[in-house]
Amino acid sequence: MVVKIKNILLTFDIEEFDLPLEFGKEISEEKQFKISKDGTEKIINFLQEKNIKATFFISARFAKQYPLLIKKISYNHEVGLHCLKHSDNYSKMDGDTAFKKIKDGKEIIERIINKKIIGFRAPRLQPPSYEIISKAGIIYDSSIHPTFMPGRYNNFFSERKVFLKNNVKIIPLSVSPILRLPIFWLAFRNLPLIYSRYITNRNENYVCLIFHSWEFINIKDMDLPILIKRNTGDKIESKLKDYIKWCSEKKFQFKTIKDYLLIS
Repeated sequence: MVVKIKNILLTFDIEEFDLPLEFGKEISEEKQFKISKDGTEKIINFLQEKNIKATFFISARFAKQYPLLIKKISYNHEVGLHCLKHSDNYSKMDGDTAFKKIKDGKEIIERIINKKIIGFRAPRLQPPSYEIISKAGIIYDSSIHPTFMPGRYNNFFSERKVFLKNNVKIIPLSVSPILRLPIFWLAFRNLPLIYSRYITNRNENYVCLIFHSWEFINIKDMDLPILIKRNTGDKIESKLKDYIKWCSEKKFQFKTIKDYLLIS
């Protein structure tokens, strides 16, 4: 077993919680924003307790709703662009529309944090072409999940390590070698912690993990599939803290994606 991992890249997608709409369930805009806001505050509080830096991919729509919260995040963490609004599907848009939405979203958040945004992650990991991402001024993209997700995407044979395409650095989410077992948010929450440790140990150089702010709010009473709402709230927070403790004992380093890629 390979145990050479030195860098843990915790990433959080911060967006309006519109997931119930995908399942035909109603949820008010007020509740969408509040759930994500409350979850985001929990995340930044426990990261501060652990003195850990992370990367937050934020929707411009959410940023406009809570500019002070976004500024607070940017003081200690890296802020990347998630989307203009979370319902966007960049892979199905024409190029001009996708470019304008990414450019507009980037500029909105840049005005709020007074910093340049260099990273991007597409909603539901469905990005446009890298030509469009590069044209919008993005330096790196973290939208590739090199595994197979039925009904979502099939990236089983994609690169697992950082690569360059159309002048964009691609940093994939982490999976195991060969079988491409994922360690993303759904697997992390629903499988025993030993599973996430195993996938971590099977990766060299870095592990890139993805979570959402809404996961840190208990949504067990919502009318959603059990795997979506299972172990949310305090349970995922406790589990992630246990994972962080284990990584710290292994002397792994927690970095933002920008710091890992050494982008100045």
